[in-house]
Amino acid sequence: MTARPWVRVVVVTLNEGPLLARCLAALCAQTDPGFEAVVVANGSDPAALAAALPDDARIHVVRLPDNIGYSRANTVGATHDTGAPPAPFVALLNPDAFPDPDWLAALRAASRRHPRVTAFASLLSDAADPTQCDGLGDEMMPLALAWRGGQGRPLPPSHRLVEGPCFSACAAAALYRRAAWDAARGFPDAFFCYCDDTDLAYRLRLRGGAVVCVPTARVAHVGSATNGIDSDFIRYHTSRNRIWLFVRCTPGPLFWPLLPGFAGLVLLLLGRAAWRGRLAVDARGVRDGLRALPAVWRQRRVIQRARMVPWWTIAGVLTWDPRRRLARAPAPGRVRPP
Repeated sequence: MTARPWVRVVVVTLNEGPLLARCLAALCAQTDPGFEAVVVANGSDPAALAAALPDDARIHVVRLPDNIGYSRANTVGATHDTGAPPAPFVALLNPDAFPDPDWLAALRAASRRHPRVTAFASLLSDAADPTQCDGLGDEMMPLALAWRGGQGRPLPPSHRLVEGPCFSACAAAALYRRAAWDAARGFPDAFFCYCDDTDLAYRLRLRGGAVVCVPTARVAHVGSATNGIDSDFIRYHTSRNRIWLFVRCTPGPLFWPLLPGFAGLVLLLLGRAAWRGRLAVDARGVRDGLRALPAVWRQRRVIQRARMVPWWTIAGVLTWDPRRRLARAPAPGRVRPP
């Protein structure tokens, strides 16, 4: 291990067992050895955790007695004292994400090519079917509807994939400059999980930051391995946190004109949930999101005071065409035409 690792990789786990073991094995096999890793055991079973840990001095473990949430646990991992000087980069890697051997090397090279970019997104493929894309950087509409670009579509061949801007980096496999992470204070603890990576990217952009997708940084991703696909847990937190994301981060000149449309979107999503027999959990998320608005509005004031770019710069990186959301399209230019 180098005297000062260039990156700290944070892995937050909650009883993922064999998935965590596979994730850490892939991390330890990186061609770039200049990293340290902090595994934050979010209330995990001690025996299952011990069985998944490799014998590698670069791996540090923080054992938490209870599940404090994915958002806060990442902050714990990023700030944990390992005895080494703080690494200038922070990477996040989910326990159900398995990086290719040159994942870190590709991200490190990209950080040198883009010295002013604050965050980097990986190419996510479907772990069950490597020919399917799971994400080419995250995109977002002005009404706080976010998606992973290209998710569920055939993964284009490597020669058609282009490195370039996206709105946000999916936290399943992302890299951040530590100075930017610290200035923005990482993920918002209150979110617990979901939408927290989009909220961070939004705040980085308000401060003048940018995000680039690096298609050579490849990671196979299971997705929702802990909480289940479209589970009540995910639906609740997404419904609640979407409200907080919109209120906290949208600049004033965009916020007030978009507010009626956002309210209409919330009602539309509740109507769709009712049609699918899932109204109760979505309505609870919206209720709790609205109840917390006084505190969220105070957070908004702090976030907006830190804004360093004009509102039209933010408007320019949002996706205004709803057809791109329906198609889960990546950012324009990320894929060359055949």
